[in-house]
Amino acid sequence: MAKIIKNTGPSQRQIDTKAAANALGAEKAGIKIDAGQGPVSLFSLRQFLINRLRSSGGRPRLVGTTERRNKIPLFDEDWVKLEKIARYYKEKEGINVSPGQIASALIHADISKIDRLKISK
Repeated sequence: MAKIIKNTGPSQRQIDTKAAANALGAEKAGIKIDAGQGPVSLFSLRQFLINRLRSSGGRPRLVGTTERRNKIPLFDEDWVKLEKIARYYKEKEGINVSPGQIASALIHADISKIDRLKISK
């Protein structure tokens, strides 16, 4: 068995994030993102949308989507978040996408992870 190494030395003092931000001249970005997985998730979603959105005159559609199923019930707060994400992409990235298209992309991304599970038909 491998020997466990434990650091018993003095701990480093914590950096004051506000002082560091001031010293570096940081500014507020204007959008609050959960640091847990926000920026990476937004970038990943952005790449998916850029690769799949195609326009034929009106609002761009997601290439590969063929089904328009019955309405999917959503919680009010989820729809508000979808609207905020769609607004972010339109204003900051110039990507004209609807909240429903964002929902479709997110559902697709999460459902594709389920394929790794051994689910019988």
